[in-house]
Amino acid sequence: MRYHAGNLVFCASIRCYLAVSLILLALIVGCKQPEDPAAPKPQPALGALTFCHGGITNILPLIALKQGYFAEEGLSVTLKDLDGRQAFTGMLQGECNFAVSAEPPIVLADPQRTPFAILATVLDDDNSVRIIARRDQGIAKPEDLKGKRLGVKKGIMSHIFLDLFMIKHGLKHNEVVRVFMEPEAFQPALLNGEIDGFSMSSRMLTNAAHTLGDKAVVFAEPGLFPVHAILTTRLDIPLNLQAAPRVLRALVRAEQYAKSEPAAAKTMVAKSFKLSAQDIEDVWCRTTIKVALANSLFSHLDNQYTWLQEHDEASEAASMPNYLTLVAPEYLRAIRPDSVSDLIP
Repeated sequence: MRYHAGNLVFCASIRCYLAVSLILLALIVGCKQPEDPAAPKPQPALGALTFCHGGITNILPLIALKQGYFAEEGLSVTLKDLDGRQAFTGMLQGECNFAVSAEPPIVLADPQRTPFAILATVLDDDNSVRIIARRDQGIAKPEDLKGKRLGVKKGIMSHIFLDLFMIKHGLKHNEVVRVFMEPEAFQPALLNGEIDGFSMSSRMLTNAAHTLGDKAVVFAEPGLFPVHAILTTRLDIPLNLQAAPRVLRALVRAEQYAKSEPAAAKTMVAKSFKLSAQDIEDVWCRTTIKVALANSLFSHLDNQYTWLQEHDEASEAASMPNYLTLVAPEYLRAIRPDSVSDLIP
């Protein structure tokens, strides 16, 4: 068979065109970025939710709200800033759909009376609670607290911290006068001399320290009383049951944002809580911001239940619950399996 030279040139051109087209197609496919599995398509609206929290435990919910992650999950979320005990109680009473609190209110509750579920921890803080005292009342070191009046809210994490702090520094239980009051009364009582100091989370304490200036002394013990910010809900409420996986997806995305854009995340949190640049750096240094379910959480819950029983802060539960049975790990496990301990069934 004979071919005309023009046909050969034409065929060669076609082959060249096809080869170049295939190469370009391969480059386009190769350069296409995979879709972010953590950024789902906007979900149908589910309903309005109230998210109650205690203080700085709000970091991830705040980011999820400000960045629109809740909205993309079809959730209209209102954040309500309370102390941890009020937040958890509000969730049990149905006033809040989700709560973030430390361990004490959880171990004070009876899950047989009002069922609740632990979904995850969203932050760990190893230096959250501190003690502020008045230097002008002769307090310069921990031992100087002997005989002084210290404000504390009964049965919350700052109460436990105060007792552990005293033990560490050789002070007996009756050598400090505990003045039980609500946290909002601490700073006025400290300023007017009604108390000589108080034990509380760092945010409230920081405000008092700024007001007192050189008259204040602050005692910290990193690692003495690690605090877990625990996300809980009532899954017997249909709206909460439907919202739980969406809430966790939004919080996981907020965690990723905090890690990938730390400067922007710090600015957002500092503005919300009215923290200085130094204060927000302190928060970021002492906390682990992560959505997780670690087995160590449950030993902390057991230990705090025991402490409360020994200090006449009786839990509503007649005996120590098996806190592992209160966990609903399937939601976080479906989103990010490696964030759930293998020991959690």
